[in-house]
Amino acid sequence: MQIPQYDIFSGASDKSALWLEAVDGLGNALERMKELASATPGAYFVFSTRTRQVLASIDTTTSQKQQRNSRRASA
Repeated sequence: MQIPQYDIFSGASDKSALWLEAVDGLGNALERMKELASATPGAYFVFSTRTRQVLASIDTTTSQKQQRNSRRASA
């Protein structure tokens, strides 16, 4: 049995999404999406071409802005 592949995109799923890579297995795709979001803040999502559905998403833009604002306030 073949392990399904999932696509990882950056951006919004209904707008200017940018394909980044394909990953074997949903668990691997979720972990990779988190790694990408941690390294470069922004919106990311995992897409199944088989079902044509967004299976997971994350947006780290807000948390990075909050961290920067917190550092400025405490300085």
